[in-house]
Amino acid sequence: MKKRFEQALNCETTDQVPFLPAIYEHKAWFIGNTPSKVCRDAELLTKALLAEYESVQPDALTIGIDVYNVEPEAVGCTVTYYDDNNTSVPAITTQGAAIQRFEEIHSLKSPDPHKEGRMPLNLEVAANVMKALGNEVPIRGALSGPFSMAAHLVGPEHLFLLPFTQPDLLHKLLQFCCDVTKRYGAEFIRLGCGVVLFDSQASCDLLDPQIYREFVLPKTRTLIEDFRGLGVRNVPLIIGGNTTKMLTEYLETGANNILCDFRSDAKEFLAGCSSVGRAFRRNIDSTDFLAISSDEVHRRTLKYLEESNAYPGFILGTAVLPYGVPLSHMAAMREAIQEFKVHKR
Repeated sequence: MKKRFEQALNCETTDQVPFLPAIYEHKAWFIGNTPSKVCRDAELLTKALLAEYESVQPDALTIGIDVYNVEPEAVGCTVTYYDDNNTSVPAITTQGAAIQRFEEIHSLKSPDPHKEGRMPLNLEVAANVMKALGNEVPIRGALSGPFSMAAHLVGPEHLFLLPFTQPDLLHKLLQFCCDVTKRYGAEFIRLGCGVVLFDSQASCDLLDPQIYREFVLPKTRTLIEDFRGLGVRNVPLIIGGNTTKMLTEYLETGANNILCDFRSDAKEFLAGCSSVGRAFRRNIDSTDFLAISSDEVHRRTLKYLEESNAYPGFILGTAVLPYGVPLSHMAAMREAIQEFKVHKR
């Protein structure tokens, strides 16, 4: 699996299309627990990741459940947990923001990944999973992208005003977020893991591409270069939503694996990524997976595979899987991948 995934990221021919479903809160389902409990217990999260690998056989594993909360919580945000609720994901509300007044941005302190919040827990889990599966499958630590972290720190409704009201302050805040992410990511890398950046608050569904270009793109590009300087060749950048209008900026980040979410134009992504030899993951819409049959999942999967035109940098993914998706759906996707492999021959 490690070779297959590496080949796809390098846009080289693979034995079959890599399979990378987005499994976060659904991790807890594999061990019959709640996302809020599993994400705060190293033993449970380790078991959940091992169960995910055994049950689904994805071509990579990601350490994390509520992937956007960990760094902001370590900085000072308050996370709301739902211990007795299977379907609710831990969340940071506006009231839980670390910064209530913009002038507090100047006094922010970067957390120690070995001491603050759940950073130490996730690093412990990464070490556990690397020990168990590191030779079999790529293991990546989940990291918050700068704009999404900033949205939690000040609240999204305040953040979206800053480009117009206090641009210098926004630059300072985003640089702080990059520093936090780099410091945390370096510890995953030290363990032998890869990293994956999540920054869906920066999607052009929410943020104008020109503002992304001016404020977010340069810092994201530098962050990715920093990780490469630490020895990580492959740095995926996950921006959900319809990012077709910002595809040019997305490619300019330097991330070697980007996301074509189910709302995006797959033809545009195929053309754009092919022109520069960039891998991309296309997500199947899984928001209705609890309501549809495995046969429909199989049909949908084959359609996406056929539309890939056998591009060697194509990776098959899903939108975030709801808690409780049956294993038969994952088996149906695997079967479709095998059928497509035979068809290609």
